[in-house]
Amino acid sequence: MNPATSSARRRTTATLSLSTLAAALVAATTLTSAGPAHAATPTTAGHTPLTAITHTVSASAQQAARGLWTRKAMETATPLPLPEPLKAAAPAIKPNVIPHPSAFNGVPTVGALFLTIGKQRHFCTASVVNSLTANLVLTAAHCVYGSGPVTNAAFVPGYSYGHEPYGAWPVETVTVAAGWQQSHDPDLDFAFLKVAPPSGTHVPIQFVTGGLWLGINSGYVHPIFVIGYNNPEDYPIGCATHSFKYKPVADTMQFKCRAFWNGTSGGPWITNYNSSNGHGTVIGVIGGYEEGGLVAWSSYSTYFGLPTLKLFVQAEKAQA
Repeated sequence: MNPATSSARRRTTATLSLSTLAAALVAATTLTSAGPAHAATPTTAGHTPLTAITHTVSASAQQAARGLWTRKAMETATPLPLPEPLKAAAPAIKPNVIPHPSAFNGVPTVGALFLTIGKQRHFCTASVVNSLTANLVLTAAHCVYGSGPVTNAAFVPGYSYGHEPYGAWPVETVTVAAGWQQSHDPDLDFAFLKVAPPSGTHVPIQFVTGGLWLGINSGYVHPIFVIGYNNPEDYPIGCATHSFKYKPVADTMQFKCRAFWNGTSGGPWITNYNSSNGHGTVIGVIGGYEEGGLVAWSSYSTYFGLPTLKLFVQAEKAQA
């Protein structure tokens, strides 16, 4: 992962009824796993902003992604460029006392998400979420869907110094909200990806790496641990900090920690973090307002409420 030439901050993305699952999730604020869910993939015609838009990656394209991401290709990938309007935004004033992150070797539940736009190789951060289908990964929508879905996407859990301890998992489907597809609504800057096992295995990712519980309507103020793949380094960083409500923007959370640069978009905000296995509950991802923030010491996430829950359930049900 090479340094970016721009000074910009980051942009680099058993059957259970929907009503029953939604009621349980809102009541408990986390999702419990039971078994596979089945439903037709939503279409783009006549959709509302909260309708899921699911892009399916062909088998040949998945195979191409497997072949593309060699160690050299991963090490030379760069973050996605910021849109021009965000590049021009004025920087905020830096506070005097904020925590520092630490470099570490990573955990199985969080990894680097590699992708291409045209011929350019890029990366973001993503995490495994516990699901009924056991194959879903969470990231920021801006990491995986710009004017259209990105190509050659593959998730590498626990990536560190060019190593793939659990292999590279090509993306099979990209699910974003229609409101993100239509207007890049920052309140909908989250996406769920179905990933396929590496060659030679058929075990779903959740049974290999474990996963994070999805926190819904869990409140704004928490002690959290945030993990991201930081440009220009080739390993993850983690920061123990606190989330809080960012009052100037509705439904937006903020945390402060130094040195969260390009590439950390999509990084999970984890409560009840277990450092030995990476387990916990994800209540946000770096993204949303300013696509996660324009300065390295302040990061944002849209609040995970009913829209996040709906998209998650639709991402499961799209796997007919």
